[in-house]
Amino acid sequence: MENNKLSTGLTVWLWIIFVLNILATIVGIVVALGASVVGATLGLGSIYVVLCFISVILQIIITVSIGILLFAHKKIGLVLIFALAALGFIVNMVTYAITAQLGVGNIVKAIISAILMPVITYLFAKNDIANGTIA
Repeated sequence: MENNKLSTGLTVWLWIIFVLNILATIVGIVVALGASVVGATLGLGSIYVVLCFISVILQIIITVSIGILLFAHKKIGLVLIFALAALGFIVNMVTYAITAQLGVGNIVKAIISAILMPVITYLFAKNDIANGTIA
């Protein structure tokens, strides 16, 4: 028989990352708008502005993906989280490269953000996938 309730650990984790991603999206919008105003002044060019808006779009889609997993219990939400984390890593690397911030610290930070959230989500979700709660 299929269980309709996610495990408590997964539910708490998804709510935490859901809220944090909403906040990150809001901050990303402010940064993207700021970049569009002062990017040329700082010599970053239009590619930086485009990357900022791509990051915002990715952030919105990953927030929706978390919502799909949290509210609809669909495995596609988890798949999208992994895919978007990988795309986010690529966007971060390109952004760091064009802003001359491609240092070890930023690379490590980008790797952690691309791996940690999806892996923790999977570890919490694997029992719910096994028991059919997440289909």
